[in-house]
Amino acid sequence: MKKPLGILLAFLTVMFIATMPSCDDEGLGPGDEVVFPEENVSYAEHVQPYFNLRCANYGCHEDQTRAGNLSLTSYNALTERPGIIIAGDAASSLLMQKIDGRLPHPIDVPILINENQLEGIRTWINEGAKNN
Repeated sequence: MKKPLGILLAFLTVMFIATMPSCDDEGLGPGDEVVFPEENVSYAEHVQPYFNLRCANYGCHEDQTRAGNLSLTSYNALTERPGIIIAGDAASSLLMQKIDGRLPHPIDVPILINENQLEGIRTWINEGAKNN
């Protein structure tokens, strides 16, 4: 009886490992493929795709849960609360303060953002936070 159980456990282990999210050959995880330019950052091409992959689809900042009363599913949702984004002033925008660590995130979750993405969102806000 122990032998079939051992085979079953080995099979389940292999299946678990095979179905785990993994990085591709370049070590990219979901969201890392969003690369921001140094200037002329586009909301539609850069900011929203980043939010879609990292923030707005994990039961946090989507329209249903709206963690912290914030949805990051669209430009209108992002900009509906005053102070979240202050166009032209990333340093004063609450969103930047949360993602760069100046203000703590209310729950203990890692903010998955690399330096390029952090600078890209900062640039987008400083360039006027346009819906472009």
